[in-house]
Amino acid sequence: MNFRNIFWGVILIITGSLFLIEELTSFDFGRFFWPIIMITTGGLLLLRNFLNSDLSNRSNI
Repeated sequence: MNFRNIFWGVILIITGSLFLIEELTSFDFGRFFWPIIMITTGGLLLLRNFLNSDLSNRSNI
């Protein structure tokens, strides 16, 4: 696992979540756009890292 990818993925998810916590009661697309982008990007980084490490572990068997 690449620690750098995990670190930035977690940072993006936490940052996006903090932006969204304050705005849970109302929905305004402009307010939700960047936090959703940050959370999605962080999740994709973590998922990509997890899938790459899982595939490399299978090839070593």
